[in-house]
Amino acid sequence: MQIDLAWVFALILLAGSPWVAKAQGSEQKAAEEPLIHTAVTGSIKASGLDDPQYVLSLVPVQRLMLEATRRPLAKAEIEKALQGTPVTLDRLLQLELLRRQQDTYRLNYLLLTTADQQTMYRVCDGYGQSLADAFRSHSAEFGQIFSRYPNAVLRPQLMFDLIAGVAMDWGGLDLTTELGYRIQPPRHADGSVYFVHSKEAGAQIDLTGLYLDSETAPGSKMSFSTFGDGPSSPRLQGLPDVFDGLDNAKEDWRNAPDVYAALRGEYISLILLAIQDAGQVMDAVADGSDTDSALATTLSIPEARRKTVVRLLVAVGYLREIDHHYSVGVPVLTERDKPLSDAALKLSREIMTDWLRRNYPSMKDELSGLSPMRNGVAFPLAFSEVWHYEFGFATKSLAESGFYANPRAPGNRYVGYVPLVWARSVLKGPGGD
Repeated sequence: MQIDLAWVFALILLAGSPWVAKAQGSEQKAAEEPLIHTAVTGSIKASGLDDPQYVLSLVPVQRLMLEATRRPLAKAEIEKALQGTPVTLDRLLQLELLRRQQDTYRLNYLLLTTADQQTMYRVCDGYGQSLADAFRSHSAEFGQIFSRYPNAVLRPQLMFDLIAGVAMDWGGLDLTTELGYRIQPPRHADGSVYFVHSKEAGAQIDLTGLYLDSETAPGSKMSFSTFGDGPSSPRLQGLPDVFDGLDNAKEDWRNAPDVYAALRGEYISLILLAIQDAGQVMDAVADGSDTDSALATTLSIPEARRKTVVRLLVAVGYLREIDHHYSVGVPVLTERDKPLSDAALKLSREIMTDWLRRNYPSMKDELSGLSPMRNGVAFPLAFSEVWHYEFGFATKSLAESGFYANPRAPGNRYVGYVPLVWARSVLKGPGGD
């Protein structure tokens, strides 16, 4: 998950770094082993007790919320459970984590227990296969669309990127919101736009091969994304993940926060510059500038920087070098590919729209027993999670059936993910920007 999702670089690079956060939000750590993991979808300005993420990082609060999934709570037991914490019942009501119902208090946000997650996983597996079948029924049309891409070797990877990543992940979230199936994050009194969601730890769900995760680093003209499964992170031969180095040294800077903050700012500036350089090189090579001399003539990047970034792109396989000539090693979408991209995304949207309208009612019925729904939480609040599982299983089925590239096939350089370099004039990024 969405903040100023597309182009606030520090918020869409890599989860787990001390200076960046994933689109779906950042998990909060507690001093004790957490019982639940919490994130926000959207942008949150609050801190401390006004931040539900902080409140839900406290293990006594986590324990109380899990109890609320099972039954309504009495005021006295809530106050007893919160003793020794800075949190009060009024705070939980203010943050809309609980709501009052007559003389009791009920769960009022999306908290999925391990049983909920396992139920959702099982139900969505079947729906995901159905969604994959809907896409497979249009194989011939997709084949015609992608035959326009000049690099035949990279067509299966590009199909994966556009269908699994751009259409189902980025576009699917927008589409389900437009259709009213998925809730838009509400605006709060302080101007923040978000909703909070948690998962109980220990569900032991295997996400290998469910390609429901993306990482993006934007450039002014060319941007870099990877689409893949959760276990493939960190994607150390993919951009932007290859730049995630400062995190490895964070412990050494614990006692020098001012130095660390300054270093972090400098590091981000250098990464942004490297992303810009890499985008220019990939665009130029895709356009036919395939030698060092041609790149020197085409680009305004200083020679030392140009050679450094070319070396990196060759090292991670984004460029291939044979007899001092370069070619792209991963899918690159430039302005000439916009008709192809538009056609693939239009067909994908039509398939998903038809499928969702036919299947949403039965999905809602089959998942009505989830603990948030039993407590009166609206199903559209849960549908973001539902959709991720559904398109995740669909992307896995399509990959394993050979519809497009299989990131988990033996011998892949990029294990569990597929890179994409794309022009901002061709695609909308995550969040629609």
